[in-house]
Amino acid sequence: MTDPSWPHSAPATAPQYVPSKTVEDFIWSVVEGPPLEHRLLILQGPRGEGKTTGGLVACVALAEDLRAKGLASVLPVKVGVVRDTWINLQRTTLASFEENKQKGMPIEFFEGGHEASIMGADGLELCHFWFFGLDRPDDADKLQGFTCGVYWLEEVAPAASLATGIPDTAMIGTTSVRQAGVPKRTLVTMNPPDDDHWILKVEKFLEEQNIREVRCKRFSMGPGEKSAHFEDLARQTTGEESLAWQMAADEFDAYRTANQVFLQAIGRGDLEARLVRGEVGFAQVGEAVVPPFSKVLHVSKTPLPVYQGLEILRFWDSGTPNLHPAVVFAQAKPPYWLNILASRTGENVGILEFIREQVVPLQHKYGWLPPKGTKDGFAKGARGGFRFRDIGDPACLIPEGTSSQRTVALAIQEALGTAFEPGPQDWTSRREALLAGFARPGKGDRPRMIQVDPEENDVLIRALAGRFHYPKDHATGRIVGTIVAAKRVSGIYSHTVDCVGYGLGVLFPAEEWAKTPRAPRTPTPAPTSWMGA
Repeated sequence: MTDPSWPHSAPATAPQYVPSKTVEDFIWSVVEGPPLEHRLLILQGPRGEGKTTGGLVACVALAEDLRAKGLASVLPVKVGVVRDTWINLQRTTLASFEENKQKGMPIEFFEGGHEASIMGADGLELCHFWFFGLDRPDDADKLQGFTCGVYWLEEVAPAASLATGIPDTAMIGTTSVRQAGVPKRTLVTMNPPDDDHWILKVEKFLEEQNIREVRCKRFSMGPGEKSAHFEDLARQTTGEESLAWQMAADEFDAYRTANQVFLQAIGRGDLEARLVRGEVGFAQVGEAVVPPFSKVLHVSKTPLPVYQGLEILRFWDSGTPNLHPAVVFAQAKPPYWLNILASRTGENVGILEFIREQVVPLQHKYGWLPPKGTKDGFAKGARGGFRFRDIGDPACLIPEGTSSQRTVALAIQEALGTAFEPGPQDWTSRREALLAGFARPGKGDRPRMIQVDPEENDVLIRALAGRFHYPKDHATGRIVGTIVAAKRVSGIYSHTVDCVGYGLGVLFPAEEWAKTPRAPRTPTPAPTSWMGA
């Protein structure tokens, strides 16, 4: 039966293009500014708020401004538009271009949709667009020989299986922004990114450098800004025009509500927060390497106690060949429990520098020191009285460089006065130990066998929660379940989890999962605080 109330008209569209306040500010920032200043301008907002159209109009406005200033000879403005894949370019960016063409913008496509042009009313070409899909990481290299006035990155941040995001190597393209007579502009139009995405690091770095020739500014659109803007225009107009603006506002509100409901229905609160509410947060991508991990069950609500009578475990990842060494501090009573006290990851440092700058200061901070008189790298007079056990990456035993004797393990031993014990070399043993260890229930009021301290394990907790993940193949949609692929896409987040894998592989091997241990008969040693009280 047909519902007579069902509308049979085409979806409502805005009568004309009138940018919202945030988009208008973004457009003016593209147009204005000193001629020698390279501007990195970021337009951020939820899905559907008009980011791509804002970027398109900004490019045209820049060209129109140059013509108005008598600089028509430098036109057209050459624009390089980049997305993560060619398919996503076709599905989203080019679709937005096509929609604007249907609304009257003089856009013409050629070269199979790989290029587009916008002509002025007098026949002068204002903008010429080239579209690049970075389907493979090395595709960023083809941007180096390209010359443009505007370099435009669309959706740098991944949105789970919806997109993979643009790699940081795409910033190579900024070196191509050198079209004579055109103010240098790098534009980024994106949904809110992951809270540690590379674009945020670039933004922070540029702000800290405070270089006169480079300016960076972000314009953030709030959720529903587009429909609120349309409603304002409806109030400012009358008759059919007012009705058209209100219908466009209602349609966009309905679109946002549907997105929110459907994403919530499949449990994708991460996407609902980013794509609908416009919040910066964690994007679940691929498949977590340690899916049993739960922040609720594994992360302690309060700092974990340190037991004076138990040895302190240090689990190591060598960090070779990329100079990202890592260490995890823990205490355990096999086969009953493991407490992860703290963790650290180095970036672009050797093992000795890592120990000197991060490991030793952390141990001094909490009094995790060996007995007085122990030969090690600590200050004389240490009175911590802790025994240590070092377990880690077998690669620590491989000689470095030209020396047949020097190894990471030897460096650890000499610096800290301990003996190094290799963990399992094969990934299968480490993976199964991780899965079994984080799946095992705890005893008494302990929700799980493994507990993680909440204050000194930020990177590790993020990694376990999904930052350390297996990627999804673009072509097939299948998960690439290899450790090599996981480490390649997870970067710094792989190292501390690997540390835990080495430790679990020795202390809690996967076969322990099948055993049902009895409660220990000896009383648990009295805890002390991390400050030794």
